[in-house]
Amino acid sequence: MANQFDEDEFMLEDYGSNPRPHQSRISASREPERRRLIDPEKYLEHLTQAWVNERAAPEILPYEQEAVQGLLDKIDQQLGVIDDLDEGNDSAIILLIIYQTELERVKYVLRGYLRARISKIERFGQYLLESNEMKSRLSPAEQTYVESYIRLTMKHFNSSFLNEFPPSLQQQDDVVFDRRISMVSKPNLSEAVFCRVVKPIGDWELDAEETVVLAPGQIYIFRYEHIRPLLLQGQVELI
Repeated sequence: MANQFDEDEFMLEDYGSNPRPHQSRISASREPERRRLIDPEKYLEHLTQAWVNERAAPEILPYEQEAVQGLLDKIDQQLGVIDDLDEGNDSAIILLIIYQTELERVKYVLRGYLRARISKIERFGQYLLESNEMKSRLSPAEQTYVESYIRLTMKHFNSSFLNEFPPSLQQQDDVVFDRRISMVSKPNLSEAVFCRVVKPIGDWELDAEETVVLAPGQIYIFRYEHIRPLLLQGQVELI
C-alpha cells in the first residue's frame, strides 16, 4: 500500500508543532526562553541517545518534545545565518560549508530518531491507539499519523480481501477454544536488551526471587520488562 505522506516534510515540520503541555518538561511560557539558554549540542547529545534507546527498546518510548523542538529551532537559526552569508566572499564560502555540514548533522539525528518512531507506529499502530498509556507517548503529529495510517490500512484490507469474508471474520481477533485471541501486533517486552547504568541505583529487584546490584557505568543484559522503569526514569540507557 502506498504511503500517502511526505515523510521529510512530516518529520521536520509537523513534528515540531503544537506540543502538548504534559509532554514537555518545561512550562509553555518559559520553554522558548529555556531553549535559548541551553547549548544545542546538549540537545543533540540527548536526542542521539534517545535515538539509540528508541531503536533498542521493543516498545515506543515517550516523545522527546523539548530536544526535538530545540533542534528544530537550531535548524531555523542556522538557515537564517546561511541566508545572510555573502556567497561572493571567500571566507563566507568556508563558513557556509561549515554551517551546512553542521545543519546536515543535526537533521540526520532528527530524521533517524523520528524514523525509528515511525517504524514502531506503523508496526504497532492499532495497539498504540488502544492503549491510553502508549497513546500519551506520541506527539500530536504522531497521533495524527497513526490514526491516518490505520484508517488507510483498514481501507486497503477491506477493499483487497476483508469484504469477501463473513462479518465475523473481519475483526482483528478470533475465538479459539472459548478464548479471544487478539491479532493486533504488540511489542515483546520480554526481549533481551543491553543497558548501561548512568545513575546510582544499588539493589534492583528483577522479580520475587532475584535481586541484583546495579553500579553506574556498568553494562548489563536483562529482559526489557525488568529494566523498563529504570529506562523511563533515565537511570539506565540502552546500547
